[in-house]
Amino acid sequence: MRKTICMLGGIMLGALAACSTESASRPPDPALLAAADAAVVTADEPVPERLQRQFARELRILNENNMTRETIRNDEGSLRYCQGVYNEDQPGRPAILVFLHGIGERGSENLANIRLAVPEIVKRIRDAGQKVVLLAPQCPADQLWSTRHRGGPEARLTEKPRPALGMVPVLIQKKIQEFDADPDRVYITGLSLGGYGTWDLMERYGTGLFAAGVTCSGGGDPAQAEKMKDLPIWIFHGEADQTLPVMLSRRMYAALKEAGSDVAFYTEYPGVPHDCWTRTYQNPEVWNWLFSQKRGVRSGIRPEQGEVVNVTQEEFDAGA
Repeated sequence: MRKTICMLGGIMLGALAACSTESASRPPDPALLAAADAAVVTADEPVPERLQRQFARELRILNENNMTRETIRNDEGSLRYCQGVYNEDQPGRPAILVFLHGIGERGSENLANIRLAVPEIVKRIRDAGQKVVLLAPQCPADQLWSTRHRGGPEARLTEKPRPALGMVPVLIQKKIQEFDADPDRVYITGLSLGGYGTWDLMERYGTGLFAAGVTCSGGGDPAQAEKMKDLPIWIFHGEADQTLPVMLSRRMYAALKEAGSDVAFYTEYPGVPHDCWTRTYQNPEVWNWLFSQKRGVRSGIRPEQGEVVNVTQEEFDAGA
């Protein structure tokens, strides 16, 4: 059984707000466009022989899924990422999908970032026949995607993102230019630490950059809900998560509903621990919903909602 959530007590849900139907084909943010224009993309060097045995599985994933290893650089920094382009024979412009990995996949070899979830994501992209550029960046070992990781309810969105996360929108804009991708079909998803990073970027950019997002076992800043109320978001968390408590996602969903969102959805898996992403990414309904989203156009696909979980004012205030 899956659960959804509502709030009781002192929090009153706001009136439901419809997604904007204005033309979403808008010019990119000038600062982001300038940063992308100044950025240079280079192919990574072959994996050193000393690392090939350690990352043998990741190398198989890379090869089996026709992915390449690249780095983007500008004056602000650099970001390593793996890239795959799928269903190129399909008509139209490709979509962009960004996947943010968890804390255990940080590094500098640009391989661990495709260890979890990526094979399943590629399978689902291929099965759906979607023309997609998949980007899987790697957070350096000495950084986090978000400063708020395990930060609790007091952690708020910082003025600037962490350096690695700040390069992700630059990478997206660069790939829109490189592949003539559809700027109205940019999607983001992440798990655990990557769930935090997904929230962080959605809070900063909302529908200014993204068409939709899927978060797994992460947390965000409920104070930013107003910025995301028109952004389709599907939230997933395991009820028995002992690593990142389920209340992190419950609070985000409750805050979005209070802000008036009717395009935020929450699925909670009873008895499931931290790994809620395996079953999430295996679910074709998730991908049908995600790829149906386009900025400025209301999707006809709405996830089925299950049993309601109540959150009191006190629980909301206490957070995680």
